[in-house]
Amino acid sequence: GEKKGDRLGFLIGSMNSAESLIKSIQGLSASPGDLSALHGILKKAEDSLRNNWDVQLATLEELDPSIHSLGYLYLLEGLTRGSVSKGKTSGVVLLMARFINRCDAGQIRLASEKFVTLCKRFKDRVLELEDPLRGVAPLVSAVRKVQVSAKCLTALHPDCLQLCLEAKCYKAGFSVLSDDILEVDQPRDFYLYCYYGGMICIGLKRFQKASELLYNVVTAPMYQLNAIALEAYKKYILVNLIHSGQFSNSLPKCASTAAQRHLKSWCIPYYEVGNRYNDGKISELEAVVVAHSSDFEKDNNLGLVKQAVASLYKRNILRLTQKYLTLSLQDIANMVQLANAKEAETHVLQMIQDGQIHALINQKDGMVRFLEDPEQYKTSEMIEVMDSVIQRTIGLSKNLIAMDESLSCDPLYLGKVGRERQKFDFGDDFDTVPQKFSMVSSLSQLRNRNSLSSYRSVPQRSLCVSSSSSDTLIAGGSSKEDERQSKASSKKEGDDSGDLKHWLDRNGLRPCKVLLKERPAHDQNHKPIHYVAASEDLQKGDVAFSVPDSLVVTLERVLGNETIAELLTTNKLSELACLALYLMYEKKQGKKSVWYPYIRELDRQRGRGHLDVESPLLWSEAELEYLTGSPTKAEVLERAEGIKREYSELDTVWFMAGSLFQQYPFDIPTEAFSFEIFKQAFAAVQSCVVHLQNVSLARRFALVPLGPPLLAYCSNCKAMLTAVDGAVQLVVDRPYKAGDPIVVWCGPQPNAKLLLNYGFVDEDNPYDRIIVEAALSTDDPQYQDKRLVAQRNGKLSQQVFQVRVGKEKEAVQDMLPYLRLGYMSDPAEMQSVISSQGPVCSMSPCMEKAVLDQLADYFMRRLAGYPTTLKEDDALLADPSLNPRKRVATRLVRLEKKMLAACLVATVDLLNELPDTTISPCPAPYAPSLK
Repeated sequence: GEKKGDRLGFLIGSMNSAESLIKSIQGLSASPGDLSALHGILKKAEDSLRNNWDVQLATLEELDPSIHSLGYLYLLEGLTRGSVSKGKTSGVVLLMARFINRCDAGQIRLASEKFVTLCKRFKDRVLELEDPLRGVAPLVSAVRKVQVSAKCLTALHPDCLQLCLEAKCYKAGFSVLSDDILEVDQPRDFYLYCYYGGMICIGLKRFQKASELLYNVVTAPMYQLNAIALEAYKKYILVNLIHSGQFSNSLPKCASTAAQRHLKSWCIPYYEVGNRYNDGKISELEAVVVAHSSDFEKDNNLGLVKQAVASLYKRNILRLTQKYLTLSLQDIANMVQLANAKEAETHVLQMIQDGQIHALINQKDGMVRFLEDPEQYKTSEMIEVMDSVIQRTIGLSKNLIAMDESLSCDPLYLGKVGRERQKFDFGDDFDTVPQKFSMVSSLSQLRNRNSLSSYRSVPQRSLCVSSSSSDTLIAGGSSKEDERQSKASSKKEGDDSGDLKHWLDRNGLRPCKVLLKERPAHDQNHKPIHYVAASEDLQKGDVAFSVPDSLVVTLERVLGNETIAELLTTNKLSELACLALYLMYEKKQGKKSVWYPYIRELDRQRGRGHLDVESPLLWSEAELEYLTGSPTKAEVLERAEGIKREYSELDTVWFMAGSLFQQYPFDIPTEAFSFEIFKQAFAAVQSCVVHLQNVSLARRFALVPLGPPLLAYCSNCKAMLTAVDGAVQLVVDRPYKAGDPIVVWCGPQPNAKLLLNYGFVDEDNPYDRIIVEAALSTDDPQYQDKRLVAQRNGKLSQQVFQVRVGKEKEAVQDMLPYLRLGYMSDPAEMQSVISSQGPVCSMSPCMEKAVLDQLADYFMRRLAGYPTTLKEDDALLADPSLNPRKRVATRLVRLEKKMLAACLVATVDLLNELPDTTISPCPAPYAPSLK
C-alpha cells in the first residue's frame, strides 16, 4: 500500500477539482487520526479553496454536516466570505443555521476560530434580514458546542446575547447566563457579555443578577475609560436603586483608577437621580427626571429611570414597616405622596404578592397590619433553594482553590515573587512554592506555619441534620490490637458497666444521684444495653447529675476556638460531620484517646437507644418496605442522599478546616473511612447529640457522656439537659424510686422524626402529626385573586396543614375554607368563603359536597397506600417474636393510619350534615391539589 506521506501529497495535489475535494472530506472524517490529517490538508489548501469557484453552495449537499463537520466548515466559511446578494441571503442563512445546529462539536473545535468567524458572519446576515429571532437558537447551540467547559467565556457569548436582546428572547439569553464564567480570553468579550447579560436580566426584571453583571463591567481592569463601562455604570446606578434602594457617590474600591477618575464626570444626571432618591422625596426626584429627560432618552435609559421613580413609592412603604405595626391606607398614601388610598392599596398588594413585605389588609376599616416574615426555612422548596446556593458556593470555592494552586506553580509568577522578595526582604520567613503542587507537603507547611486555621470552606450543609443511630464507631478503624487490648481490659476489670462512670469520676464529675445499669438486648448477639438509673429516691426538682464542660464534646472544644467554630457553623459546615469525624479519628487512637471510655460506651450502645432499634437510615431495602405508604420512607431515602453528598465533600472539608484536623494531617477522611463507616458514625452521633439552649453556636450541639442514648427519650416528659455554670446538668421533672430509669424530653417531635432520629416510636406522643399539602391551581384564570385572598387570611398559595393526634376534626375544618377557594368563581364571595368555618357557607350544597368528596377521596387514597389494615397491624404487634425493626415500623404506620381514619370519619360526618339532595357534585376544573 502507499505510504501515508505519499497519500497526503497525492490528496493535496488533487485539490484542483470539487469532486476530489468532496471525496477527500468524505474519506477522512471517520477517525481522530484521519481528521487530523484532513485538517492539515484543508489548512494548506485554504488559499486555493477561496478561489475555487468549482465548489458552489449546491456542492455542499453531498456532505453531511453532522459527519463531515470539519470539511463542511472550511467550505462553508470560504463560500460565505464575500458579499451575498440580497435575494440569496435568506438561503445562505438557512444553510448556515442548518450546519450550526447539526455539526459535531469535536470536529469544529479543531478549527474553533473559523467556526467563530462563521457564526459571527451568520449573526450579521440575520441582522441584515431584520429577523434576529432566526439566529437565536443556532447561536445558543453554537455557544455550547464551542465551549470547552461551562465556565469558559467564548467569543460567541456576546453575539448570542446581542441577538437575544434584538429578538427580545430574554429567557433564551438568560439560559446562557446560568453558568459562572471563570475563564476569559478577550477583555472586550467579557465587557460585552456582562453588559448584554445585564440588559437581558433587566428585561426579565431580575435586578439582582443584572446588578452583579453590570458591577463586573464597572470594576473590570481598564487602562482608560471605555464606552461599554460607561453605559454599564449608568444602568448599574438605576438597577441598584430599583433592586435595593441604595445609591453611593463612590465607586467600589476594586474599580480601576481610570474608572474612579472619569466615570462620575460622565454620569452627573444619574448621580443627581441617586442623591434625590436617597432623600426619599418623590417631587424632587421627579423634577430631576424632567430636567434631564433628554439625556436619559438619548441613553435609552428613560424607561429604567421611570422604574426607579416608581420603586421609590415601594421603598418608602418599606420604610414604614420598620416604624409602624398598623397604618390606614390613607395614612400610607399621605406619607408616601400617593394620590389616594386606592393607589396605596394597589402598591401594598403588589408588594405582598412580590414578597417584599408581609401584611394583611382589613377591607372593612382600610387598615394595614404589617407582619413578620412567615418563612420558617423548613419546606422542601426552600431546602432545594438553599442547597443550590450552597452547591454553587462550593463550586466557586473549589475553582478559586484550583486557580490559586495554578498561580502558585506558575514560573512567571514565582519569578515575579522572587523579585518582590528582594524588594521587601522577607528573610527566612519566606517559603518558596514548589513547582509541582503537593497537597500533603503544602498541608504540612501550612500546619508548621500555624496558618492552616486561616483556610475555610463553605461545604454543603447536609440535608441529614437529623439522622440517627447506627452500628457506629466500632467500624471506625480501631485496629485488631486495640480490640484485643479492649477484651483483655474487660476481663481484667471484671464488669465493665462501671467503666464510663469511673472515668467520669476520675475526671471531675460532680457528686450525682445516678448509676449505670443494664438490661438484655433483643438480639442475643449484641451486648446488654446500658441505661442511666436513679441511685437513690429522687423528688421533682432534684439535680440528677451535673457533667462539667471539660467532659462534654462540643465544636468549641473540638476546634479549640469559639470564633472559628462559629465561623464554620455560620458558613454551613455540618456540625454533625465535624463531631462524627472527630470521634472517628479519636477512635483510631485507641486507649491513647482521652475519650476512649466514652467512645467504648457508644460502641456498646451501637446507637440503638433504649428500644434496641437502629434508625431506618441503616435498614436494608427489604426492611424499608415495612414503611410502605408512610411519607417517612421518602424522608429516609432523601436523608440518605444528603449524607452521601456530605461524604463527597469531606476531602474539601478536611483540607480547608485545618483546626479540626491539625492532629490528623495525613489521614484524608475518604481514605481513612469508607462511606458506610461514615454513615454509621454520623447517624450514631445524631442519635446522642444534645441541643443545648441559650448558648453560643459553638456549644449548641453537645455530646454528653451521661446523656442519650444512656438516657431514654420521652415525649410527655419536661426534663431537659441544660447548660448551667460551666456544666451540663439534668433536673428531673418527676419523682423516681432507686433503680428507676431516668427519662428526658425529646422536644415536640412527631413519631416520624423520632423513628428517623432515634429509632423509636412513642404511642403516647402528644406532638404526633401528619402533613397534608394543598396548593391552588396555577392554571386557574383567577389564581392571582385567590392567592391574594388566601394571603389576607394568613394562608399561602401552597399551604401545609398539620393534622395533630386527637385534633383531626379541627384539622379538617381548617382545610375546608382553603379548599373552597378552588370551587369559587365570584371574587366578591371569595373572602367570605375562606373566612367561614361551618360545613355549609354561601356555597351551594352541591359545591360543598364536591369539596368534602375531594377531601374524603384524598384520605381514602392515602389509607389505601398502606399494604396492611389496622386490624392486621394489631395482629402483628401481638406477636412477641416480631422483628424489632418491623415492630417499630408497624407502630408508626398504625398511628398514621389512625389519624387518617379519624380525618376520614370527620369528613364523612360533615357530608352527612349536608341537606339531603340528589344533585350531583359540581365540577371543579381548578380544585386545589392535595398530596
